[in-house]
Amino acid sequence: MDIIMLAAGTSSRMGRTNKMLLPYNGMSMVCHCCLQALEFLQKYSDQNNEKCTLIVVTGYRSASIRKAIAPCKAFIEKTDARLEMLVVDNKDYRKGQFSSAKAGVLQVQEDNAFFISLADMPLVRPQNYEALVPLLKDHDAVRPFCEADGNKIPGHPVLHAYRLKDIITKSPDDWTVSRILKKADVIEVTFNDSAFCRDIDSPEDFQSIS
Repeated sequence: MDIIMLAAGTSSRMGRTNKMLLPYNGMSMVCHCCLQALEFLQKYSDQNNEKCTLIVVTGYRSASIRKAIAPCKAFIEKTDARLEMLVVDNKDYRKGQFSSAKAGVLQVQEDNAFFISLADMPLVRPQNYEALVPLLKDHDAVRPFCEADGNKIPGHPVLHAYRLKDIITKSPDDWTVSRILKKADVIEVTFNDSAFCRDIDSPEDFQSIS
């Protein structure tokens, strides 16, 4: 099992602030999101005796992101799990999120299922990842949804079968993962948990969780 954590965006709706570096739970938001992912991977690795990798994709202010996630290395060093973290710099991050997703998916280990997760969703916890794993089975992907005002809102993280790696990495940069999933065998599950859908795009969004 691998997790791709997308942390390459320019935070344009946040003004002059890079939202990845905003403080959350005593650390940067990107570090918090990565540690939640690592806690899940540690448990998964221990239970399945499988090597698991957190793949962090950076772009905008890459050096600052690398510095911010330094505590993640200490977390890995303290565990006996088969766990590692890989940081990938996407030089084409201005082309959009899909270019970053492709950069991360390229690093997925052979035969590993993988999550695509977002580093601006600090409410996502290890149990959010855990809830999706048993649903994958023989399907191509599992996508969480939340319900609001009678509408289903697509969320993250999204769990993908390894066979989607080749499809994603060979698709044009102007595509999206959602476009690929529309033609795939996807299990859509609605959860009564807003963490799956609460991303932080604006100062108001951040204030609502602070």
